[in-house]
Amino acid sequence: MAKLTLHVPEELVLKVKKEAADRQVSVSKLVTDFFRSLDSHESSADCDNGREPDLAPRTKRLAGCLNSGKLGEYEDYLKEKYS
Repeated sequence: MAKLTLHVPEELVLKVKKEAADRQVSVSKLVTDFFRSLDSHESSADCDNGREPDLAPRTKRLAGCLNSGKLGEYEDYLKEKYS
């Protein structure tokens, strides 16, 4: 893994450190995820290969929280509505 030195304003460093702490990840992980999000080719390649792309921490926490029974009812509702 390569090392990268960035020069950013001190107040931004404090905000980034707080954001990383809130997401329970390192600053390096936060920056790496941001750089990866800029590479649209990598994201589309993940989906094309059937791999689940990395999700943002907030999205990961929400994933799976919907009751699957309710999801089926909602799918039925949408099928009926748009048929």
